[in-house]
Amino acid sequence: MKYAALDFEVGNGNLLSACSVGLSVFQDFQLVRRFGSLIRPPFSAGAFHWGNVRVHGIRRNDVDHAPLFDELWPSLRDDIEGSVIVCHNASFDTSVLCAILDHFHLPYPNCRYLCTVKISQAVWPDMENHRLNTLAEALGITLEHHAADSDAYAAGLLLLASLRETGCDDADALASHLGLRLGVLGGKPCATALEIEKESQPPKHRYPRRHSKKQPSAGTAPAVQPEISSKGDEPYEKLSDRPAKH
Repeated sequence: MKYAALDFEVGNGNLLSACSVGLSVFQDFQLVRRFGSLIRPPFSAGAFHWGNVRVHGIRRNDVDHAPLFDELWPSLRDDIEGSVIVCHNASFDTSVLCAILDHFHLPYPNCRYLCTVKISQAVWPDMENHRLNTLAEALGITLEHHAADSDAYAAGLLLLASLRETGCDDADALASHLGLRLGVLGGKPCATALEIEKESQPPKHRYPRRHSKKQPSAGTAPAVQPEISSKGDEPYEKLSDRPAKH
């Protein structure tokens, strides 16, 4: 089975702002390709946010001469097509991939994916936390955290470590052993047994609570309500709107 470990770094809360990609391809438990590149986001992705820059150190002027994703895609597509994509927090990285492919009107590759956060939570439940840097340190994996090339490679090694730990031969056996569902790009997401069970439950209907309107007493001016801005008005707030990054 072929595994394509994938990682993106983004310049702001917009999924189209991917500014770096890392890919490590494993075949029969052996690394066969390791690739990393800066990406120049489309202009519509917006300005880089200082919070993201502080995490990965990539500034807008660092990618001025980097290739657009559609220029990079041919060098990635063949390794991803027909493989199992592996990501640490796959909901984020696969969402970035789908958003960019949609933007450039590129077809989705035929592939499935696994999340190493969900895997590690099942395989090593007593770990202090399941962040990539914590797991890498515990398992002796060299990591330059938030460098996409290094993060992708570490996620691939984390999958191999979980296969060895559980005695499973491949991703399908591992998913069956842990009660996970492999996600499909553009289809159903990777999910745990509990998440799958929740999907099958009918939604709960909630009815708004009625509040009686209190009339101000005579001679009392009505209280002025403060103006409330919705979450996400500021760029730093929009960071919380995207899936949590590792």
